[in-house]
Amino acid sequence: MKNVPSKDLDQFLQDLFHACGLSKDAARRVAAALIEADLSGRPSHGVLQAENYLARLASGAMSTAEVPIVVSRSGGAIVLDAGDMEGHLAAEEAIGIAIEAARENGVAAVAVRRGQHTGVMGRYVRIAAQAGCAAVAMGNTRPVMPAPGGIERLVGTNPLAVGIPAAEGPIVLDMATSAGTYGRIRHAKAIGKPIPGDWALDSSGNPTTDPEAAMAGFLLPMAGAKGFALSFVIDLMARLFSGGDSWISSQDAAGASPPPSSSYIFIVLDVSRFRDLDGFLDETARAIERVRTSSRAEGVDRLFTPGERSAEALAHNDGTIEIAEPVADALVARARRLNVDVPEFLKNLSSP
Repeated sequence: MKNVPSKDLDQFLQDLFHACGLSKDAARRVAAALIEADLSGRPSHGVLQAENYLARLASGAMSTAEVPIVVSRSGGAIVLDAGDMEGHLAAEEAIGIAIEAARENGVAAVAVRRGQHTGVMGRYVRIAAQAGCAAVAMGNTRPVMPAPGGIERLVGTNPLAVGIPAAEGPIVLDMATSAGTYGRIRHAKAIGKPIPGDWALDSSGNPTTDPEAAMAGFLLPMAGAKGFALSFVIDLMARLFSGGDSWISSQDAAGASPPPSSSYIFIVLDVSRFRDLDGFLDETARAIERVRTSSRAEGVDRLFTPGERSAEALAHNDGTIEIAEPVADALVARARRLNVDVPEFLKNLSSP
């Protein structure tokens, strides 16, 4: 592992995505989203994912489109077809449309089909909350979790995010429905560390701390049956309202097989259409303060509201990102195939 300058890595990623067919603006947006994930303490959704996206672009499994198609629109009910375009771009467009529609209708729901990995789902509800709207976002991913007691993959790590406006910065709930995310397990594998024993089962249904065995086996839901149930209904909400695929295809490391055709739904409420925004912000401020000043257990220095740690990590980062050698190796190899210049800091980190 080594810390590398985030600005230089950002530019390198932009060059790679542009060389793989994205416009310069789209490449900038995707790179920014990945860098932001790392800087906010979400490395499982950061630069670690870049090679996956690049492989899909190179193979044609990911489209170079930048704007999803509007399938239908009736007031605040909107369906988009992302056409296998890059997930961050699709989600950014969808939340923008949802905010605009909520301004017009008070409430809006934008369902998206044929999407790909969106990264940190909380990123999009944060955008809405910063615009004075509360938002709920959820989506499905390829199946990796069985029903309680089962050994068949039925549901994904299906994320749920909620954003609520607050004066000093949005309150953001962002969670997967699994005990540990697939991305975090991949990150553990990349840095050569075990995973917690309650995250996954191997292919025979036995608990494992081996990231590779976990990826070949099954992830476990958070909170047992409650986590499975939540994941199941998120899948139905995202898939049925968007008209998305009834199953999520898997893909190999090279991205050669069909892409993971995910569905999402973004529900946005314009606060000002329900009540005075200033009064709303005053109440969220009091709620935040209530958490922070509540009684603490012995040895606990501070209490946090949802999303506060990530927001502070992003605001106070030192401008560097920790990157594992296997991740650097993959990006360097991809750059050489694309005739993209490799920065010196990655040459020094990557294996010969």
